[in-house]
Amino acid sequence: MTARVGALQAPGVELHGAPPGSGALAVVLLHGRDQDPAWMREHVVDRLAERLPDGAVTWVLPAAPERAWYSGRVHDPLEETRAERDRAAAVVDGLADALAAHGHDARSTVLAGFSQGACLVADHLLRRPRRWAGAVVWTGAAFGPVGTDRWSAPDPAPDPGPLAGLPVLLTNGDADAWIPLTATEELAGLLRDRGAEVELRVQPGRDHEVADDEVDAAAALLRRLAGGAG
Repeated sequence: MTARVGALQAPGVELHGAPPGSGALAVVLLHGRDQDPAWMREHVVDRLAERLPDGAVTWVLPAAPERAWYSGRVHDPLEETRAERDRAAAVVDGLADALAAHGHDARSTVLAGFSQGACLVADHLLRRPRRWAGAVVWTGAAFGPVGTDRWSAPDPAPDPGPLAGLPVLLTNGDADAWIPLTATEELAGLLRDRGAEVELRVQPGRDHEVADDEVDAAAALLRRLAGGAG
């Protein structure tokens, strides 16, 4: 039990909001390239907290080594990012296990991320599905070249069961400089094929950021999930 709980006190992990186990939801929130938990707190958590009831959410913000979860690009060949994706997935799984030790099992835990973090959330849903409460993918895509078969050994097609009915918010801009909208649309199709309930919101002309509309949509999802938790 102590080892599991200890992931929440690991170096670089920030906790905000409700103490673990006391709120309706926990959110594991992954930052983007050249960002860190402090950036996510300022640009995402603080804005969401204004839109949510006090004490509803425990925010868990891990830090990537040297401010990047992977060194390449999301559409590089799968084998070039696999080791780094596996390391990031182990971080998420360790935090999820620690939250479960506090009473937040996956069904009251939301995965969320922006940019690199969003791509890793998508990767986790597709490769290591469990029955999360929901997911928020701000400007993300599936790993691997767009339009190619993602499920080659050792990445076999996952069991779609845990994703059935899973609420997922996907967002992107219509001309994002890092993640093409077509890649996010493809991700929406992959998740829908596995039964997820996907809402895709497109932001006209926005920069590579989390826009107010995207924060509003995430807050609405979290309020709905918090109301149904427990």
